[in-house]
Amino acid sequence: MKILNNKYTQNFDFIILFTVIIIFSLGIINLYGSLSIHHKDFFDPYVIKQLVWFVVSILIMALIISIDYNTLIEAAYYIYGFILIFIVIVLVKGRITHGASRWISLGVLSFQPSELMKIALIFALVKYFTTCENKKGYNLRSLIIPFIMILIPVLLIAKEPDLGTSLIVLFIGLIIIFLAGIKRNSMLILAGIILVTGPVLWFRLKSYQKSRILIFLHPAKDYLGAGYNIIQSEIAVGAGRLFGDGFGNGSQSTLDFLPAKHTDFIFSTYMQQFGFIGGLVLIILYFIVIIRGFKIVYRAKKLQGFLLGGGALAIITFHAIINMFMTVGLLPVVGVPLPFFSYGGTSLVVDMSAVAILLNISMRRYKFQS
Repeated sequence: MKILNNKYTQNFDFIILFTVIIIFSLGIINLYGSLSIHHKDFFDPYVIKQLVWFVVSILIMALIISIDYNTLIEAAYYIYGFILIFIVIVLVKGRITHGASRWISLGVLSFQPSELMKIALIFALVKYFTTCENKKGYNLRSLIIPFIMILIPVLLIAKEPDLGTSLIVLFIGLIIIFLAGIKRNSMLILAGIILVTGPVLWFRLKSYQKSRILIFLHPAKDYLGAGYNIIQSEIAVGAGRLFGDGFGNGSQSTLDFLPAKHTDFIFSTYMQQFGFIGGLVLIILYFIVIIRGFKIVYRAKKLQGFLLGGGALAIITFHAIINMFMTVGLLPVVGVPLPFFSYGGTSLVVDMSAVAILLNISMRRYKFQS
């Protein structure tokens, strides 16, 4: 098998893979310790489901790694269109939870197509920019098609509604455009368009989305309503102090004060159990993943690898920074999971796929070495 080729294994980044597995293992330990005192046994369904999704993620990783990423880029438009159809199906017949339609149910498991679009969009944009390569930089007219490819899923996902995921898909798309090269004048015009349209978009937001942004500056103004989540999160982080309250002793999570304690606010429950020291260890692990990912992108020999790796790294970096900043009150609450750590099957598959893309680029780098 090609995957066992000695040159592949020599360029395989085992450090990034082992670091991700350590982060996931800490996430499982934290998930079990943060469960309610009324909902905790050895075979808890949350833990079992997350382990099942991890096995699924590993299998998908192995598949992505075994296929040359240039072959995957060739199929990019089909993958993009396929996921786009699923997002439309979600809007028509998706499972509705807390007023939002984001999931498609498959028996005991369900998945979120909008999460998969993050990967699909990267491949589609990379195919466009490598097919229409312009070393002198792109102007706005030549970027019309990439903007359409970005805005269609962004608007559909915002319709679900899922503001956090739609913004991340938008940011990832803009990162790929920036990496592909955009002329300075076009970049200034684009920045101006974003500044002008920003206030207009405010009036398109749902009332609870406006509340999340407004309450970000003064959460105590509505401590039982829109500000409740972030206040409980900050209490959990502060209560952990230097060494934490200990495994399974996070009162904010075990007594159910903290909503979304296993998904969006998982970092808060971790900080209460393991304190500042535990949080610092986790941040260092993410730092290792990001630095190793940046090294892979920087050393990519071809435009395909450079853009693809940049997009994959953007997924992991955006998720980690936004989630941690959100849980300590430095960003508005937008519902973004912590990579490899939060409970959630589709987000785990997407994050592990991003790592697989980086590993794929790293192990095939020798093919382009002179």
